[in-house]
Parts: sequence; structure tokens; C-alpha cells
Amino acid sequence: MKRIFEILAICLFSGIVLSSCQKWEEYNTDPFGVTEEMLAADYNNIGAYFPQIMQSVYFNYQDYAWEFQLMQNLTTDLWSGYMGTASSFASNINTGTLNMIDGWVSAQWNNTYSYVMSPIFNSIEPQANNDQYYYFYAPALIIKVMAMHRVADAYGPVIYSAYGQSATGGAFDSVEEAYNRFFADLDTALEQLDRFMTEFPGSAPFAKFDQWCGGDYAKWSKLANTIRLRLAMHIVKADPAKAKAEAEKAIANKYGVLEGDEVVQVQASTWAHPLNMLTEWKDIYMGAVIESFLTGYDDPRAEKFFTKATNGPAVEAGLEYASIRMGIDMVEKAAYDGYSACIQGKHDPGILCTAAEAYFLRAEGALRGWNMGGGSAKEFYESGVRASFTQFGCSGADEYLKSEAVPADHKDPVTPANDIKSPNTATPKWDDAASNEEKLEKIVIQKYIAGYPESYEAWTTLRRTGYPKQFPVVVNHSGGVLKDNEIVRRMPYPSTQQTSNPEGYAQAMSKLGGPDNAATRLWWDIDKPNF
Repeated sequence: MKRIFEILAICLFSGIVLSSCQKWEEYNTDPFGVTEEMLAADYNNIGAYFPQIMQSVYFNYQDYAWEFQLMQNLTTDLWSGYMGTASSFASNINTGTLNMIDGWVSAQWNNTYSYVMSPIFNSIEPQANNDQYYYFYAPALIIKVMAMHRVADAYGPVIYSAYGQSATGGAFDSVEEAYNRFFADLDTALEQLDRFMTEFPGSAPFAKFDQWCGGDYAKWSKLANTIRLRLAMHIVKADPAKAKAEAEKAIANKYGVLEGDEVVQVQASTWAHPLNMLTEWKDIYMGAVIESFLTGYDDPRAEKFFTKATNGPAVEAGLEYASIRMGIDMVEKAAYDGYSACIQGKHDPGILCTAAEAYFLRAEGALRGWNMGGGSAKEFYESGVRASFTQFGCSGADEYLKSEAVPADHKDPVTPANDIKSPNTATPKWDDAASNEEKLEKIVIQKYIAGYPESYEAWTTLRRTGYPKQFPVVVNHSGGVLKDNEIVRRMPYPSTQQTSNPEGYAQAMSKLGGPDNAATRLWWDIDKPNF
């Protein structure tokens, strides 16, 4: 917050000086055709808060890579199979071996409320939730939904619709209530964006603050619709009718969803990708699950995601890529030097949402008989693969889509006892004669590969569908909460909720419907077949 106030002070001072040099009549009557200096004077009081908020969804605030490490890298990056850690944190009694360390699993909760919800509630909404600055309020609503659906999908009931209404934060929404509010907030944002684009075509007052869509309100609308489609698919088992209605609503909106090679990502001169620093620390490497697909399919995206192995035992074993399986009995960290590391430049953007994801969601919707805007499940599936290849600068999508290759088995050159056969058997080639379940598995696996490295969505889809199947842990420190072949289904609440907000915690627990541990399923995570 100190950084924000420093920026804001400078901006406001500049605005005072600039405004004194202008005629008030001109300043007041043409707010969308003024100079950049006048726009700065107009909007910095609101816009200066957005950079921190936008960078905090895919968390990198002031190069605090260790915060991201707790929020995502040592939790969902591991649980999704995207990455494996080489470090025996906490004597290997940690999230990788199914022990939910409070200081780790509380980071997503604490940082999202501190860096996203608090500044929006305290600084943006009081100024922009009105008829004057509604075109700043609209993206703030979309950001809130983007950030808070991750929190609700991680923990369960959250403080959302009543946020800020009490000293302890406000009343908890159940997951179902939170989702209903997410959809309603997306409705409001889309209405406001359409209103502004209709009244002021070509104007972009948000552009200088926008680190996601470059001030393009039509792209913000596409993002909102794509997020609606994502959330609709999340709830398909819990409320099939609403899931269908919301998904079709996203497609029917006149701005549609992300298509072609469109990507929404956070990128700015102040942005540094946290995975870059974690790779430098040699804490994180290629995960065994994604390696199984990339090597088994001979996927050209492998060399875009990870370095090739230079580790002695891996090279001697003939491995092109060397990965780490989650939940193993770790050896010394140095033994993994030269394993396949994440390829992540310091200033590479943080990917939030892509056209590829939208195509795979539409493929699943079409598979379920929903109106996804024309096209079959196969057509959307193949469009998703092609979009992902284009996004990562790869060629050969057509040949890839004809492949009948299967995922590779995992080999651990350091500890061969960790070798294991892949539980996944799906191929990239579409099969019209396959069952819906088999088709869904193909869709989800390709969505999984295309979504790297955004693991929150991969983990949510895993819990919802069961795909892609994960390798069981070798070492289990869950204290009996989870079996070796079970996945983490949620994060326990921060212990501070019990001590500082006992009434709220009790309310959350009553709406959660199970114990506050990693085995309790959320409202949308229902143990029943996908079809």
C-alpha cells in the first residue's frame, strides 16, 4: 500500500498542476477527447490502484516470489502435476506429501483479501461504483470474480457478497451463493462495458492502467464471458440446468468468448514472473504428470515449457526430459540439478485466460448437448489444440491431432523405486466412436496441457472430472486424512479464522458441510459420474 500511496501522491500532484493550466469548461465537457495529461488528472485517483490488484491475481507484488511459492507453487502447481519440488521443505512433511502446512495453505486466502479485495472495496468501489466512473467499476468487478473464484474453489465458503460489512470481514457465502454472485457481478460488468462502448465508441480511458487487456473493453467483455463459461462448467455436476444456462449465455453475448489466438495475460514494466525466481532457486522442476503427456505424445510444446535434462543419471538413462513425481521420499537437493526446469523469462507475462481454454470448454459443452455457437465437440477440441500450438509458437498441430501415441510411464533416474506406469491412456487423435467419457478425457488432457502453467484451473478441473489421472504419492503425511491414491480436494482455512473470527468460522463450517481438512469436497465437487 505504501507504494500505491507514493504513486498516487505523485499522480494527484501532477493532476493539480495540469488542471490549473486548463480551462474548466473544456476539461468538463470533453472527458474522452482530452490530452493524456488531462486523462491522468482525471483518473489517477482511481486507476493508480489497479496495477497492484491486477498483478496480485497471478501473484507477483514487488517481486515477492516466495509469496507465490506458498500461494500456488507448493500447492496447486504440485497437486496438478505441472511441477515437482526438489526441496525437502519441513523435513518433507509438507503439501507435496499431503500435509497441509497452515502458513502455506493460508497464503492464497490472506493475500487475495489483502491485495485484491481490500483495495477494490476501500479505494475503487467508493469512487467508481456510480454513474460517473462505471467504466472503471466494470473491470474491477471482473478482477474480483477472477481472484475470488480461485479462493472459493480452493477453500469453500468465502466472504464475498458481504465483504467489509463487519470488523471481521462480513458474513460467509456458501460456494453456491458465491457462484450466484459471481455470475451476477459478471452480468453487471458486461452491461456497463456495453453501455460505455455504445455511448463512447473508440474511447479507452482505462488503457494507461490496464495490464491485462490494454484498455480494450471488447476484450474485457470476452474475458468476462470466458470466465462465465469456465465457472458454468465448474458447477455442471452440482446444478446442471444453471451450468447450461450460464454457458449458453456466455456464448450468446454479442462480444462472445476469447477466440483465435487471443490471450489475456498480466504484463507490465513492473511485472516479473515469479516462476523465474523459483527456477533460479532450484526449488521447482518439471512435474511427472505433464512430462508423461509431453514426452509420450512427442509434444512440441515440451521445449517451450521446460529445459531438456542435463542431469547425469537422467542422461545416462536416455531421458530427454527429467521430471519429479509428487510425494516421494526426497534425496539431497543437488541430486536433481540438471532436471528439466521451467522455461520462464523474468518478464514473461503471467497467463490468465486463453482462447484455447475457451475452445476446450466449448468442446465439453457441445459434448453435453449445449449450444456452444455452432460446431461439434471434435471441431472445438481441435480448434483448442491449434490455438494452443499457435499461442506457444509451435507447428505441426495437424499431424499431432492424428497421433495415436499414449502417455509415457514415469522414470526416476535418481530413485528408480519411484518409477511408475502412467494411469492415463488417451491419445491426441479424436475418436467419434468413443464414449462421452473417453472424449471428455481427451478434452481435459489437452486443456490441461494448453493451460500450463496456470495450475488453479487444472486442479479444479481435476477435482471436478477426475482427469488427468495423477500418480499416487509414495510418502503420505496427511495423518490419515487422505489415502495414497487420493488427491487434495481443498485447502483448510487459515488458523487465524478460528481465533480472530470464530463466529464467521463457525458459519463457514456449517456451509462447508464437512470437516476443515483436505479431504472435504466442495459444493461443485460431487462424487458421481461425469455423464
